[in-house]
Amino acid sequence: MLEKLKAVLRTLGLYKLPAIESMDQLIDFIDQKSSFVSQVTLYTYVKARAGTQYPKMFTNEDFLTSLRIARWHIYGASVCDLTLFTVAQFHKEGRIDKTESVSLCTTIIDKIFHKIDQQDIDISAFTDISKRGEKRARFIDWDAIADGPDAFQTSSDAVFRWAPIADSLKNDDEEIIRNSIHLRWIGVRRDLKETINLAMKIT
Repeated sequence: MLEKLKAVLRTLGLYKLPAIESMDQLIDFIDQKSSFVSQVTLYTYVKARAGTQYPKMFTNEDFLTSLRIARWHIYGASVCDLTLFTVAQFHKEGRIDKTESVSLCTTIIDKIFHKIDQQDIDISAFTDISKRGEKRARFIDWDAIADGPDAFQTSSDAVFRWAPIADSLKNDDEEIIRNSIHLRWIGVRRDLKETINLAMKIT
């Protein structure tokens, strides 16, 4: 609700996003936006698929467990995607080379995951997600992901894989699922580019 209100106020010229001037602020931005995008995408899709059965599903403990597991996996993938996109901005600006970009990605992801306090999935899952993010960072085209949606494929895959909906239904909905999360990332990409200070200290 707060995010929607801020979006309306921005449209009316009544609210301006604060500048991102430090690594701590950048880490908070990635953490908060990843949480928002992952949860809204997951819950909106599940609610749409469940229809009138949606309230009843929240009395089913097995479903709630699956939903919590899905939420953390999608969040983890979202952190990696947004981190890659963010670091690509510094790379495009010429602040860091490819090796330094990989290192910065790993540092940001690890700092965010280190703060997580939850008991829904084994902590090793975040280690695995982090390793996959680092591996991806070593081989991606930094210039290609700096301007478009290419950085956000992992979170799209995670929603499709982990949403607690029957696979037969998800297969029918694949295009809808992927478009849903990609559309939500558009605003995040815009906000980051508008507020990030690419001259900030990053080492």
